[in-house]
Amino acid sequence: MKTPLALVLVICAAIGSTAALADDAPDATNASVLVNLVPLKKGSVPVSITVYGRVMPAEKGRESLSSPIAARVSNINVHVGQEVDRGTPMITLTPSPESRAAYKQARQAVLTANHLLDRSRSLANAHLETAAQLALDEKTAADANSTLEALEEEGANGANTLKAPFKGIVMSVSVSSGAVVAQGTSLIELANSKGLVFKTGVVPAQAARIKNGDAVTMTPFSGGGTLHGRVSLRGSAVNLENGLVPVDVTISDGNPLTGEMARAVINTGEQQGYVVPHDAILLNDSGQTYVVQSVNLVAKKVPVTVMGSAGDTDVVNGKLVAGAPIVGAGSYQLDDGDKMRLTNSTTSASGGKAGQ
Repeated sequence: MKTPLALVLVICAAIGSTAALADDAPDATNASVLVNLVPLKKGSVPVSITVYGRVMPAEKGRESLSSPIAARVSNINVHVGQEVDRGTPMITLTPSPESRAAYKQARQAVLTANHLLDRSRSLANAHLETAAQLALDEKTAADANSTLEALEEEGANGANTLKAPFKGIVMSVSVSSGAVVAQGTSLIELANSKGLVFKTGVVPAQAARIKNGDAVTMTPFSGGGTLHGRVSLRGSAVNLENGLVPVDVTISDGNPLTGEMARAVINTGEQQGYVVPHDAILLNDSGQTYVVQSVNLVAKKVPVTVMGSAGDTDVVNGKLVAGAPIVGAGSYQLDDGDKMRLTNSTTSASGGKAGQ
């Protein structure tokens, strides 16, 4: 049976096309990965610590009003959270029976001492009293009068109303109306409304990076404008209650409310190193971060340590090849020695010398 000439020609053409396709297919030794390169350059990124805390009065701006004598609380004129002006009546105390008795004794002591002093002066004028005895009686009378004046200032001679010593905010009221309190009992805590600070805490590892004067930006949870300030205190010991090192921030603007919660960013400086895209940072099976460099369009994995981050940029340190660009997109496909093709032809691909 004779094969038609046309069929023979079709078969030959098909065989030729297959051979041509086989010749064009790259073999394993010529395989390459399409990548995007980023120039290697040194730089820095701002380093910050994010914390959470509360706006509170500064310790030096607090004052506790205490009972000057043993007394009964007859009236409380303020409540917690109230802002008061200087001189505002806050709490009224009535002397206890013991305080009234002490005042009566002091008055009697003054009468007795003054009587003895008058007698001593008369005897001294008649040269019947020594100068030493006269001086002793004068001192006794002076002491008695001082004691009486002190009790009167403390309110032992009647009802006494304690007033606000400065404009501030009532932070706490420790007693209730009708309570009997001992001398020195804390009654009301008042805080200066102009001395507010942002109080927070950081873990010990972060505390070492913070110093007085570091700039801080605060954002209240309740909304409103952003607050600004600077670190005024970084503690030198760990708070045993929460395991944090205390940090105080003096607020320089805005009108925050006492007790308001906020998120804050403490700027602790800048971190120097090699600036690379965040997407270029990879993690190997051992948990080590690394980047891939292009050395003459050949991949080289280099372990790095991430020193800081800002947005989509990281600063890293490591034994990078000087002048060799960093592989951005596509680096996860690469192993040491893999060849590469560029998507961004404007980037130099020659790189530096390996082993630097």
